Amino acid sequence: MTSNKTGMITVLSNRNFLALWLGQLLSRIGDNFAIVAALVLINELAAAAGLATVVIATAMTLPQLFAVFSGVLVDRFSRKAVMIVTDLLRAGIVLLPLFVNRSGDLYILYLTAFLLMGVGAMFVPARNATIPNIVPEEHLLTANALIQATELASLIAGAALATLVISLTSTSTAFLIDSTSFIISALLLWAVHFPAVKPSTVPSLAKSELMAASEFRKFWEAFVDGVRYIASNKHLLQLMAITTVATLGLSATVLLAAAYFKELTGLSAEYLGLLQATEGVGMALGAVLISLYASWARSRRIVSVTMIVLGGAILVFALAPVYWLVLIGALIIGLTVVSARTTLAAMTQALVPDSQRGRVESAMIAVISLGTMGALAMAGILGDVVGPKAVFIFAGLIVLGAGIASIFSLRDVEQVLLNGINVQHPPQLE
Repeated sequence: MTSNKTGMITVLSNRNFLALWLGQLLSRIGDNFAIVAALVLINELAAAAGLATVVIATAMTLPQLFAVFSGVLVDRFSRKAVMIVTDLLRAGIVLLPLFVNRSGDLYILYLTAFLLMGVGAMFVPARNATIPNIVPEEHLLTANALIQATELASLIAGAALATLVISLTSTSTAFLIDSTSFIISALLLWAVHFPAVKPSTVPSLAKSELMAASEFRKFWEAFVDGVRYIASNKHLLQLMAITTVATLGLSATVLLAAAYFKELTGLSAEYLGLLQATEGVGMALGAVLISLYASWARSRRIVSVTMIVLGGAILVFALAPVYWLVLIGALIIGLTVVSARTTLAAMTQALVPDSQRGRVESAMIAVISLGTMGALAMAGILGDVVGPKAVFIFAGLIVLGAGIASIFSLRDVEQVLLNGINVQHPPQLE
């Protein structure tokens, strides 16, 4: 996974990848219009903001636990079609909060979050499984950095513009913008060609007979085949575990900090947008740095260093006595999360054969969602009991420990990749 030409300009010159990335950039900006609008509605209508945050976090993560089943479909059907259909579905679903006008209507907001994330659980595995098909292996790290960098747009452009738009108009405008962004993403995907999925050794699923008993049996066999592959691949299990911990670093400072922002910083909610924008700047820096050191830095070194720094940044975020130090912590969190997640994603894609990639990506989403949901639910409850600062300190120590452990646990994974065992010749693991 090394090359002298791994820069962003080189990767973006790939027309197929450019369309995929632009669609993600726009839809993620739209997503965070909806997120800011949802937080505004919760703060205005909910009697207990902390509890409401836990509820919506659960609604956002619970449907992703079933994403592992979507991987079978992603591996059998056109990934392009899956992405287009899910974009159009989400364009309609995100309009449901237009009917939220009082506290008794908040269930609509929770239902919307549940449906959006449930449909998105189909899109993300299809997108991630497609990336290795449209970019060469030496560009995987930079391509994934660009995909991860779409988060920066949602935090910088999304948070800042959404605050301005909502203050000038209403939350309804934010949801309409998000719906439009999904439609534009679908159009961009429609205009390009994505290579067909390579033949798989698992049974074929006929669309017209999917509900028949025999086809359901084939579906189940394909699902079990994917589970067995993941369970037998110790290297993949290590990557999934560390990816989950890295994700918690970002989740904590987005959802949990939003609920307890005033208690943590002593500042009014208006400063939350600045915090999110600062984290987005860090993500931008992380994406740029990935493209610079992708050609020489070893994957294990990147993951270990960034995870250790991420844990330290979360501690700074929690213990900083002044707001500018909180912003520095947020900046470093954004930078390290993108670097760690990007590297882990590229390692996973290079390790897994194309015929299994959809199921592996969907399983990754399910595992991450389970860990995130449990952590955020517990953090929301403990935040009211022991205080949010203690929760952040605990999260920082966990991420720090995972970074130290990755120095040793990822050694074999890195060696497998350095030996040239790639998606075409997956490792035979005991």
